[in-house]
Amino acid sequence: MSAQQVLDQVQSLARVAALEAEPHGYADQLVAELAPALSRDELAARDDRLRDALARIDALAERVMRIRLDHVLADDQAIAVPTRKVFAATVTGYVDRLDLLETRAHDVATRGGSRDAAGIARLVVEAARATLALRTAIRVDVFVAISGLAATSVPLADAQARDMRSEEVARRAWSALRRELEAVAAEPTRVTEGPLAARLGTWPEQLDDPDPAGEPTFASLIELD
Repeated sequence: MSAQQVLDQVQSLARVAALEAEPHGYADQLVAELAPALSRDELAARDDRLRDALARIDALAERVMRIRLDHVLADDQAIAVPTRKVFAATVTGYVDRLDLLETRAHDVATRGGSRDAAGIARLVVEAARATLALRTAIRVDVFVAISGLAATSVPLADAQARDMRSEEVARRAWSALRRELEAVAAEPTRVTEGPLAARLGTWPEQLDDPDPAGEPTFASLIELD
């Protein structure tokens, strides 16, 4: 099963519950599918894939929220299907703002003629809270993977940035990449800020000192002579 299939199979409450019980599968499969990244282009492609993987979790959250709302509001039509879809599509925007969602759901239910607008609003909020908790559980593992992948690529970038056999332009590019990888390893949410090329552009140009181990020694120069 591919990483995308892990998410695509969630089309019912039973599948939602199964993913809640094992939220690590998506990140595990994602990492297994990633090809080795040994060049700047390959590292940029990996960065794109990881950022897309996070976006797919948001798409899952929308679907899960819609499934939950259709279930908890099955016996009350005060919040119509179009509005449920809006709540589902915007659920990630209510992180740390569930009180706002409750207010809006209460207003909609009241206008829709609900006999218990407050109760309906609580059901909407509970659905959102559970949905966002699942999103967080999956994202945490992906961010851990992002951090680990970045950390393992730092030595490669560092060696390339210090390689005296390379042109200075390439060494400067690798230096910026090394610093970005170190930053991502420390704070993996950086990948959500934009493409790698844009993030690299925020780093000042820098030419790293050459690797002392790679510099010719006096003794070696005598031997060459």
